[in-house]
Amino acid sequence: MLRISITSPAENTATLRLEGHLAGAWIDELRATCDRMLAAGRSVTLDLGDVSLIERPGLDLLAALSRRSVALVRCSPFQEEQLRQAIDTTSESTAHHEPA
Repeated sequence: MLRISITSPAENTATLRLEGHLAGAWIDELRATCDRMLAAGRSVTLDLGDVSLIERPGLDLLAALSRRSVALVRCSPFQEEQLRQAIDTTSESTAHHEPA
C-alpha cells in the first residue's frame, strides 16, 4: 500500500509525500498522478522519506521522473544507491552507439 499526500505551497508546484510501499498497482497510480501534474505545467517534488520498499518497476519510474525534472528528496542512502543504479541501467539501455 502507498499513501500519496499532496501539498501545494504555490499554484505551479506540488510536493507528493509518499508513505509505504511503491509496488504493484501503486506504481501506475504514482505515474498517473505525476503525469497529470507535469502536463498542467507544475513542478513536482517527491518526498521519499517514509517509503519503506520500492520494487524494480518503481525504481524505473522514479528514474524516468527524475529525467523529467521531478525532484526526489529525503531518500535513504539505500534508496539513493538503488536509484543511481536504475538511472545508470536505463541510460545504458537507451544509449545509441554508432559502430566505430
